[in-house]
Amino acid sequence: MSKPSSAVPSVILLSGGLDSSANLAFACARDTAVLALHADYGQRAEASEWKAAERLAAYYGVRLEKLDLRWLGALGGSSLTERARAVPELAASELDELPRIRETAQAVWVPNRNGVLIQAAAAYAERLGARRVVVGFNREEATTFPDNTQDFLERSTHALELSTRNGVEVHCYTTAWDKTEIIENLKSLPKRFPHELVWSCYHSGEAPCGKCESCGRRARALASAGIEVRGESV
Repeated sequence: MSKPSSAVPSVILLSGGLDSSANLAFACARDTAVLALHADYGQRAEASEWKAAERLAAYYGVRLEKLDLRWLGALGGSSLTERARAVPELAASELDELPRIRETAQAVWVPNRNGVLIQAAAAYAERLGARRVVVGFNREEATTFPDNTQDFLERSTHALELSTRNGVEVHCYTTAWDKTEIIENLKSLPKRFPHELVWSCYHSGEAPCGKCESCGRRARALASAGIEVRGESV
């Protein structure tokens, strides 16, 4: 399948989770994926996330590099990077309870993580002649994470207009969708999306924990879309 005439050379931030993996898939179908970047910021899930990113990049035929941002996790303040802090667990019935998810959002917040990731990826994009940094956001989590919103994307792009010579923009294919809508829209792509390669859990391990908020949101979306992933409970 040939690329559309509007294809944009892009650098994709790839954690290995559903949102970033979906954006990799859309970018490969609609843009020219120059590079996928995975960030090690000292997160609990790094081993499993990196394995997922490697497999996804290989599946889509995109070069992958790892960013060493472990200093970010060393700052502390998040249950994703501090082993002494418990990662919040949510029942399926709590996923839309605003007071509860605001509480869990604070617990897993990593200081300026998305801001740092975008700036780093933009440096790669400028050097490689890419015009776009593609990130994995969604409407569902933008409720409690302001750095998942369209406003954040637009403001980041405005900043990069001044800090990059080629005016790198920040783009997200999924920012207007919830996770179920993301999965439904993935079905329209010419290449099958490999759900079995994705790692959305906040922990590393042989299988997702099935208890953290990230696991819960992905499981709900898969079930709503009628998709079963072998070895995972949805």
